[in-house]
Amino acid sequence: MTEQKTGNNQTFFYLGIFVVIIAIVVALWLLLAKDEPTPILPAETPPIVTQPVTPSEPAADTTTEPVVATERATQPEPDPVVAVEPEAIAEPPLPALDNSDAEVTQRLLALNWRPGLANLFVTEEMLRNLVVQADNIAQGQLASGHPLLQPLSQRFSVPPGKPLQLDETSFARYQPYIQLLESVPPQQMVALFNRYEPLLQQAFADLGYPDELFKNRLLQAIDLLLATPELKYPLQLQRPSVMYEFADPQLEQLPAAQKLMLRLGPDNQQRVKVLLQRYRQVLASGD
Repeated sequence: MTEQKTGNNQTFFYLGIFVVIIAIVVALWLLLAKDEPTPILPAETPPIVTQPVTPSEPAADTTTEPVVATERATQPEPDPVVAVEPEAIAEPPLPALDNSDAEVTQRLLALNWRPGLANLFVTEEMLRNLVVQADNIAQGQLASGHPLLQPLSQRFSVPPGKPLQLDETSFARYQPYIQLLESVPPQQMVALFNRYEPLLQQAFADLGYPDELFKNRLLQAIDLLLATPELKYPLQLQRPSVMYEFADPQLEQLPAAQKLMLRLGPDNQQRVKVLLQRYRQVLASGD
């Protein structure tokens, strides 16, 4: 675990925020989340039953002409009701991967994000950065130069005279990102996956995995994050140079992605894990 004091500090911070946004990435894979419309069937026309006509019996003693039964006219059957299927709106052609930012940004920001938080997204190279980060997270690493979100506005610092540790002051910095994650239901991401899954797969192939599925790499990334140990806070730090590290050598040896999960704090980490587990179940069920 590291915290930098220089300008690289913010770069390091927003790499760690990927543990928050990855749940949104998972939601993109919910393309078959039981949202298929129920087909409209033609309404059945009930059969018309014609009552049999019973002839009138002549009176025993009558001097009038016999009453002739008049056949009841048969009502014509109505024309069958034909269901009219709604006209499908054709999607515009899929943009090229290298020219996809404008459309992806437009559709992503059109979702019901919590007001004031959508500007946290970095809107350049969105699909490629997403794939690069997922691939690195799956290997326990972090990729510099491929941000998904804007950097934290507050840097990590320890006031003079205070112990070197992670505490509530540090955890509060992540609240906007947690709220961003929780503000949009996963169902709203289904259409985005349906639209851009071919481009995500293309970006993954460009990384050197032409015969592998990005979905499987995403599952590996989620599993690594879910395996982050749950510890008792505050966690003690040390600063042998300009970098903060975990004082516990075992924690310092954890994969970088898990160390950044620890930096979210116990409550934030639990909220992220609940969402990751939920999305993982849906993602895995599609195998």
